[in-house]
Amino acid sequence: MPRRVDLEERGALVTAACLRILERDGLAALSVRNVADEAGIAAASLRRLFPTQDALREHCLTIIEERVTARLSALHSTGRARSLDILAQVLPLDAERTTEILAQVQLGVLSRTDEHLARSARRLNAGVGRVCARAIDVLAEAGGLGPGRDSSDETDRLHALVDGLAVEHTWEPAARTPERVMALVELHLDGLGDPR
Repeated sequence: MPRRVDLEERGALVTAACLRILERDGLAALSVRNVADEAGIAAASLRRLFPTQDALREHCLTIIEERVTARLSALHSTGRARSLDILAQVLPLDAERTTEILAQVQLGVLSRTDEHLARSARRLNAGVGRVCARAIDVLAEAGGLGPGRDSSDETDRLHALVDGLAVEHTWEPAARTPERVMALVELHLDGLGDPR
């Protein structure tokens, strides 16, 4: 049992170090040696957990997915408020979610030419799509989806909005406050109540 706790603690240190490096120094700096230094553990110890740089990169995407899932599981709101709360988990509204988005964008770009990373990046992107679909379903259940609105089309439009807000934030973080980001999402959801 102590060994498992040790591995869990190391995993948490490594995760935090990976995300800090991606946010602060960028993808080029995400190496086993740099992550080990940042986490304060021996590189040989880190290589036992992540034998390759590919494994380390995939771990970053997996941990982002796990964090979002945990936040979604902790939600207790209902109706339209729940739709907004669901979407808030994948938007850059605080330091943690901003770091996750920066990591996702950088690793997502790399996945276009890295077959090892592509599957994890696609899975994470599909997860964002499922978050958007759930928000639309909850909104529809609360009577917030107007007649003639196709939930599949609205999910795709919402996914594009969420991705656009997230990516825009990575280029110019000061352009929109978290309050403004959520106001734009609310405006979009409110418009879905109108008939098509």
